[in-house]
Amino acid sequence: MFASSKRLQSTGEITPFAGPPSRERLTVVQRGSSLELDHVSVVFRRAGEDVTAVRDVSLTVAPGEFVALLGPSGCGKSTLLNVLAGFRRPDMGAVRLNGKPHLGPTPLCGVIFQKYALFPWMTVLGNVAFGPRRLRIANPKAVARDMLDMVGLSSVANAWPSTLSGGMQQRVAIARALATRPSALMMDEPFGALDAQTRGLMQAELLKIWMQLRPTLVFVTHDIDEAIFLADRVVVMRTLPGAIGAEFEIALPRPRDPAVMETAQFLNYRRAIAGIIRSEALKVFCP
Repeated sequence: MFASSKRLQSTGEITPFAGPPSRERLTVVQRGSSLELDHVSVVFRRAGEDVTAVRDVSLTVAPGEFVALLGPSGCGKSTLLNVLAGFRRPDMGAVRLNGKPHLGPTPLCGVIFQKYALFPWMTVLGNVAFGPRRLRIANPKAVARDMLDMVGLSSVANAWPSTLSGGMQQRVAIARALATRPSALMMDEPFGALDAQTRGLMQAELLKIWMQLRPTLVFVTHDIDEAIFLADRVVVMRTLPGAIGAEFEIALPRPRDPAVMETAQFLNYRRAIAGIIRSEALKVFCP
């Protein structure tokens, strides 16, 4: 059984979770949107039977907050992300964006997938300018060039996606998502296919961009270290069916350097979270 949502402090003691970051921590909260799941359940039809993917999930993400969803395979992380993005309506409960019903895809919510999903027939610049052009934003190419400059890819603006490395393609995908100026960004294991070195560089790059623009960010991952390093709050999910098991406010100072992963405080977070995930993963292998 899970206790109430928890926060791990620098002392190593676990105390009740105090909620999303305060307004003082979020210096540009106006740039982000609030997101809320209110007793959300999602049911899929599989082999002629109804299967509950997630059950009675309530979660509030504050404007500008970085939340990581973490848990074993099959716990419903991607399902919840699709609900938050407006791709999937819940079978029960409500979803709210800025306090209003969130009923479908919107330019306010950008999405970045594990697969880069770039248009192979468009140049890098064309890919990033696509969203602004569809939304009739003024000077879409200028907007795209600004985004490419932000992710350090101005020099490959006229290249084809197939000529780029995996890390570069994912940076293009990030630039494309940000080009429409979304106030909320959903990322579904975006670095899962990258090698360890490139993944570390991409994590640092993402933090730099997020600190500059401060959108609300919900990040799905299987990687405990990645979740702790990136997020303000780590939401650990349990499985069978998916639900929120525990929450940890990550009280590590920003900006963050990879060296923080070697600190006792970081290791305390990892130890506590790993224990929960292991017990949940065992339910899948030994139901």
